Amino acid sequence: MNIRNALIAAGSALALSTLATAAFASGSISTTAPASVTVLSPTTITKTQDLVFGQVVRPSNASSNTVVLDANNTISLTGAGNGSMVASTNSSAKFNVAAPAGTTYSTTQGLTFTQTGLTNIAASTPTTTNGTPGVIPVSGIQEIRYGGQFDMTSSTPAQNYTGTLSVTVNYN
Repeated sequence: MNIRNALIAAGSALALSTLATAAFASGSISTTAPASVTVLSPTTITKTQDLVFGQVVRPSNASSNTVVLDANNTISLTGAGNGSMVASTNSSAKFNVAAPAGTTYSTTQGLTFTQTGLTNIAASTPTTTNGTPGVIPVSGIQEIRYGGQFDMTSSTPAQNYTGTLSVTVNYN
């Protein structure tokens, strides 16, 4: 090989190495990634039926009675008092909890009356009519029902009692 060809080969190699170094020294590259989001409706609770104990007669003797309305509308009177039930309309409270299927939740509840006279007032533990309690079924709605109870004696004032069943849903 002659010197001229050797110099041309060396110059070409030097030029190519400079171009390769320049390609690695600066520049920019980019790419993309798909994005997605699922928007869910909020968890809600809606009352569909009031809690109604109906009418009861207080005991006239010195003993007390406990009035219990269960979550399935069955009312009973227990205790040593001689109070009685009057044929009247009663109903457990009903609520619909709506959320995405599979949402888990717990509830807290409390029952109060505005008027004084009833004692040992309490809301029952909720029951459900569909699915596992505390887990929203595939339909997205779970009905929960509540009853309650209170005690009365011969000194319980005879009057109309009104109050509130408060229900809080804590969801995950």
